[in-house]
Amino acid sequence: MKHVSKRFPGTIAVDDVSFEVSAGEVHALVGENGAGKSTLMKMLAGSFDDYTGDIRVNGRDVTLHSPTEAKKYGIGMIYQELSLARPISIAENLLAGRLPKRGPFLDRRRKASQAKELLARVGLDLDTDLPIEDISQHEAQLVEIAKVLGNGPCILVMDEPTSALSREEVERLFEIIVQLKSRGIAIVYISHHLPEIFRIADRVTVMRDGKKIATKPIGEVSREEVVQMMVGRSVKEFYKREERRIGEPRLKVAGLSRFGFFHDLSFEARRGEILGICGLSGAGRSELAKVLAGLDRADEGRIELDGAPVKSATMAQALGQGIAYLTEDRKIEGLALRLAVDDNVLAPIVDRLSSASIYSKAKGAPVVARLIEELDIYPPDPERTVGNLSGGNQQKVLLAKWLASAPKVLILDEPTRGVDIGAKMTIHNSIEKLAREGCTVLLISSDLPELVGLSDRVMIMRKGHFTREMAFSECSEESLLLAANGEGSV
Repeated sequence: MKHVSKRFPGTIAVDDVSFEVSAGEVHALVGENGAGKSTLMKMLAGSFDDYTGDIRVNGRDVTLHSPTEAKKYGIGMIYQELSLARPISIAENLLAGRLPKRGPFLDRRRKASQAKELLARVGLDLDTDLPIEDISQHEAQLVEIAKVLGNGPCILVMDEPTSALSREEVERLFEIIVQLKSRGIAIVYISHHLPEIFRIADRVTVMRDGKKIATKPIGEVSREEVVQMMVGRSVKEFYKREERRIGEPRLKVAGLSRFGFFHDLSFEARRGEILGICGLSGAGRSELAKVLAGLDRADEGRIELDGAPVKSATMAQALGQGIAYLTEDRKIEGLALRLAVDDNVLAPIVDRLSSASIYSKAKGAPVVARLIEELDIYPPDPERTVGNLSGGNQQKVLLAKWLASAPKVLILDEPTRGVDIGAKMTIHNSIEKLAREGCTVLLISSDLPELVGLSDRVMIMRKGHFTREMAFSECSEESLLLAANGEGSV
């Protein structure tokens, strides 16, 4: 890939990047969330038809404007978000577009045998007639890998392939990667897990803010140097902490568990405090947030708010007690994209704007106007359809929605993912202001400068457990990343 770039409205996701991978090589691609890694590889996989620059495969210039074209040139990609069709069978997913036939009819015997053979390549022995929705997440991850391998790629991109795998399954995946290398397949491996990178990669390329920082042979660079290249800047350049008064404990969690996701979590967060929660993909951070917000039920443990038990069987009940949750997925879970800005912002407080079961949007107009101004939502039109706003302004509307509810505890899950630096600074200022006014903020973020710059304390979460607590004075981007990987002092 030579001098390739990809723009989204309001931001350059990939900026003049050149990247190569050789036959029989594992080339690791690393960087923080939003660095441009996945976008770069999606260009290679044909997901975008509006990139600039040149792509060459096996010495031949190619134009990749669709996944079908990419597949034709031997490019396969295993996505972080699984692309399997859940209602249909494992076999139909594995052999989609190439189901074996006997004359005009489906050859069921060959279908089953071919599917079994593909599953065996990833160490699975399942009934191939089972629908995807009836198997576990980690089994689905391995089916996804088998599906892509079935197309016989010469270039294989793996985007966080171990995020849903157990330790034993990760070992099996590494065995598969060694076999693929020996067959001359070029592998691009995207991961936040540094131990994986240093175990299997031949070279590593670091990206930051859409640009390529460096490419190094893995034997010529240390983990600390990779972290430094990923971070690449002083937190103090972007974050100016203002004095805040941190008060008494407000949220207390004791022995909280949701089986299969997190176990025996205990912590407390104080009034006016920003408590960061740091962890790698699959650590259980979002699952914890959803239990606290009433979206999922805990199996064990208790939650207290201002000394009183929290009984939140639903998100509405949690919100009624003062706990609000900003989801990491604004488009699917956070916003009603076809509705106007004011409808979205006022949704959590419809009951407060109603009298005798009659809802008055006009009563909420001052709230909407204040939040549009405070968050610099552009254009400043409360009747503008949210789906027609840029990604950064959609994120501001999502934050405005929960600020309107004046929560006692605000849980923020990746509050600045995918937004430009201007929107990020606006959101950060609003979070700081909220904490100064006494709100307790739980900040879940993969953006390490954000965690270090905003948090008063950071809890490290790994494989469903809290493994360490770090005070502000201990926090650096390097120390957080190493701790999230299970390294460094404890």
